Parts: sequence; C-alpha cells; structure tokens
Amino acid sequence: MEWSLAIDRAMPRPVRVILRGVGQVFFCCNAVTGLIFLVALFIGGPIAGAAATVGVISSTAAAYLLGFSEDDIDAGLYGFNGTLVGPCLFLFLEHSPQLWLYVILASVLSSIVLAALMRILAPYKIPASTSPFVLTCWMFLVAVYAFDSFTRGPILPPPGIPAVVTDVAIMPAEMWFTALTKGVAEVMFADSVIVGILFLTGIAIVSLRGALMAIGGTAIGVIFPILLGANLGMIEMGLYSFNPVLTMMAVGWVFLKPSGKSALLAILAGFLTVVCQAGLASFLAPIGLPTLTFPFVLTMWMFLFAAGMSKYWAEPAAE
Repeated sequence: MEWSLAIDRAMPRPVRVILRGVGQVFFCCNAVTGLIFLVALFIGGPIAGAAATVGVISSTAAAYLLGFSEDDIDAGLYGFNGTLVGPCLFLFLEHSPQLWLYVILASVLSSIVLAALMRILAPYKIPASTSPFVLTCWMFLVAVYAFDSFTRGPILPPPGIPAVVTDVAIMPAEMWFTALTKGVAEVMFADSVIVGILFLTGIAIVSLRGALMAIGGTAIGVIFPILLGANLGMIEMGLYSFNPVLTMMAVGWVFLKPSGKSALLAILAGFLTVVCQAGLASFLAPIGLPTLTFPFVLTMWMFLFAAGMSKYWAEPAAE
C-alpha cells in the first residue's frame, strides 16, 4: 500500500533498515510492516521482543561493519536471520545474563553465514533465506554442552528415539481459529493468537497475495497433519503450520512469478513441507535439536531448483 511505502521512505535510514530486517522474516521489505511485527513480538512477550531487537541490530551492524552490500543491508536482508536468532535462543535456553552475549554473537555469525551462502547460491539464483538462522542456532544450541554458563531449557527436546504418536483425536471446533493464527505467529516463536493476527495484518499491508499464501500455509499445516494423524497438541500450537506458511509465501508469491500455476505449485510445496518437517523432526530427535525453519528451507530449495527445469516456471533463455 502506498501510504506504508511513504512512511517507510520517510523514516531515518538506520530505523528503516532495522525495521525492514524484521519485516523480511515474512519477505516484506517494508519498515511499517516490520514495526507491526516487532510490536506484536513485544505483545507476545517482552523478552522475545527485546531478543529480536538485539538480534536484528547485531546482525545488521555486523553486515555494515564487514562491508557487505549496501543495497542488501538497506533492504533488510541482513536483519531477518538475526531477528529469528534472538527469540530462538531465549526460547530454548535457560535465561541468564550471558545469554544476551550469546544472542549477539549468534546474530553476527548469521550475517557471515548469509553472505557466504549468498555467494555460493548466487549462480543458481536460489535464496539463502532462513538457512543461516537455522545453521547458526543449531550450532549454538549444541555448543551449550561445552559451557557451564548455559543450560538447555525445558522446551528444547531431549535427545532420544523418536516417539510414536498415540494421542490422536479430533480437534474441537473452538481450537481451529487458535491453531490457524498460531501457525503464523510461530514463525517467530510466538505462542499467541493476537501475534498471529498482527503478523497477517503486517503482511497484508505489503501484499494481499502474500497474506493469502500465509493463510493457505497455516491451513495446510492444520488440516493435513490431522488427516495424517499427527499429535493434536502440536497442531493446535501451530507447530506444523509455520513452515508451510513460509514455503507457500516463498513459492507462490516471492520467488516465482505470481500466477495461478505458481499458486498451485505453492500448495503442493505446502503439503510436502509438512511431511518434510515430520521426517526432519524424527531425524534430529536423537541429538535433541528442533527442526526450526529448515523444513521450509529444504522444500523451498528443491521446488525452486525444480522450477528452473520446468517449461511452466523456468525463465526463458536470453537470446
């Protein structure tokens, strides 16, 4: 929407860049949307909001000091991984003063990993997306075993053999709205209906198609796991939805030309993201690591690589 772009351009550059970094978590290069996301995080939990703020500032400042592309920094591309790093580490680790330093270091590393992956993936025109966040957080979560100042939190899954689901049930009607909205909120680790609604509002300001893709992704993340007999508690919390949300937005709105065909491809990608998440969760269970957004990253990469081989989505060769 034009009014949001006007406000975005009117903001001081440092503020604009930081807020765009928050907005880019959902592919939105818009400071107004980023502000809505950040306010939503503080509503969901002050610590999560503060951790996201520290993360996005640290990752963006690191990119600037290391001399990375000014255009990429200005677009917020070096901010969104740091935005995710902060709430992630505060969710999965016990809180301590040293954890703030941990967040800063991890956020800085996420920018370095992003720059490296952008260089590797550039010839293939494939985005690194949230893979730096995933790789960085996995390393920092495993590293806590070596440091006495850090302790794994109760939410971090303990290492063990994958458990068979036994508590399958029919989801009550009143849980559906909760599950659908939390599926969007969980992209930034927020277990809140209000946060999910605010996230969708922020996306819609930039693109109605993007918001529809997000809604489609969270719907798939609720309906499909129910049909497959997944754990009802995880479905209600939106834990099967946040990856399909990102996948459908990436494939159906951002990285392929928006069309009916790309929307259909996004729906297929959304369904397969659910299966990919279940598989990765079982694969990572023995080492006690969460999947984070890697199911989205892996599915998106495969679909974008495959799209380049298709007569329907490949860009025509230059003459």
